[in-house]
Amino acid sequence: MRWLLLWMALAGFPLAAFGAGEGLVPVWKPGSEPLQVESKSLEAFGEGGRVVFEGDVMARQGDLTLQADRVEVHVKPDTREIRSVEARGSVRIQRGDLVASGEAASYDARSGVMVLTGDPKVWRGKDVLAGEKITLYLGENRIVVEGARAVLSPGEPKGEKSP
Repeated sequence: MRWLLLWMALAGFPLAAFGAGEGLVPVWKPGSEPLQVESKSLEAFGEGGRVVFEGDVMARQGDLTLQADRVEVHVKPDTREIRSVEARGSVRIQRGDLVASGEAASYDARSGVMVLTGDPKVWRGKDVLAGEKITLYLGENRIVVEGARAVLSPGEPKGEKSP
């Protein structure tokens, strides 16, 4: 079933278990906390507003952490507001007890949509969503999983450790 949320709603699964009420993965917000990035190398492309980080990239903004082999950030040159983020290679995104992973992630700040591919997974505690492609509609607190697989554990997921 491609629309896992529909199935979960019909089965009575509380959507808040995956942070539906809180936002699954936060939107990078301009003017909020600074984006701090560590990597083996950085290449900036001047007026184009593109910065490429490579090698053991770790980016943090507030309580959000993004790890990957390569991260490309596109910003508005005049305001440095983030327009999009492309992460490749062993991607892991974490905020609190929510974790998302895959081989690639694309984030569009204008639409608030993040797409995970390459054996993507999203988990909180013992609950896991996996599939061929996971699309996170951050502004709508909605997840679409194509080729869906799920492990849903009874009880409250808070306090459980993610793998």
